[in-house]
Amino acid sequence: MSTRTIRAVIALLTVGVFMLITAIMALFPLFSETTVPLNDYADFFAKTASVYTGIIGVIIGYYFGRSLDNSERGERKPPTTITDPTPLRPAEPQDR
Repeated sequence: MSTRTIRAVIALLTVGVFMLITAIMALFPLFSETTVPLNDYADFFAKTASVYTGIIGVIIGYYFGRSLDNSERGERKPPTTITDPTPLRPAEPQDR
């Protein structure tokens, strides 16, 4: 397996687990036997989701960022150099 494939699989698994956790948290009030106060649960859901959304964003950003860095390294060209060593003459001051 190539590094790119492994990164893609890890990114997809991370997003899949994120979606699974979100679905379980969203469906919990519907399938629980106890009465869940929806306003309190909505606040809990928003706070919890915001925390792990940031973590997932960091993980995905790291993997995609590493992928872009590696592809750019192979495509970089050396800087161009000046072949004519003659210095440019500055413009002479104009009299008014």
